[in-house]
Amino acid sequence: MSEARQIQSMIDFIEREAQEKAEELDAAAQEEYDVEKMRLVEAEKTKIRATAEKKRKQVDVNRRVARANYSKMQRLRVMEERAKIMEQLHEQTRQKIMAKIADPSQYKAMLTSLIHQSLLSLRTDAVIQCRQEDAAEVNRQIHELEKWYKEKTGASISIQTGKTFLNSKEAWGGVVVMSADGHIVCNNTLSYRTETCFNEQLPTVRYHLFNPEVSA
Repeated sequence: MSEARQIQSMIDFIEREAQEKAEELDAAAQEEYDVEKMRLVEAEKTKIRATAEKKRKQVDVNRRVARANYSKMQRLRVMEERAKIMEQLHEQTRQKIMAKIADPSQYKAMLTSLIHQSLLSLRTDAVIQCRQEDAAEVNRQIHELEKWYKEKTGASISIQTGKTFLNSKEAWGGVVVMSADGHIVCNNTLSYRTETCFNEQLPTVRYHLFNPEVSA
């Protein structure tokens, strides 16, 4: 083989090796590019999914908050309506009691009964505090009350009327009876009795007023 052909063969070999090396480098670069591209794409997908999930959760939170606020508003509205009904019932009760107070034939017996209850609760010398408009009637009954108590219990007590009067608007009617030393107090005003009864019966009243099954 001539020297020229040998040189050409060497050149061809070197060029082939260079070409192959270049192709290997291109393939490696392409593979690296594809891997990096896939990584970036997956990272972007993950980011998009995370953003979408965050938005979905926020929408869900907003929906739950809105539902809770609506339910709260509805409960408050129901509570307000129920409170109005209870206030109306309380006022109707007060008006009925005031009507009885305005009727002397009914109120006199009621007043006497309240004093009897108070005396039996105290079982000692007593001072009766009443409304100014009831003072004459209470004073008139003092002797009869002492007599009644002795017949009822077998013991004697002294009964007096107080020096001050109950506020008619606050008490409505009835009496406050205290032991002579003031240590024991029996509040038997009609306003107090009504309020006490109303509070004690409140669960039952609410049950019968607001229970759908009972109302039906």
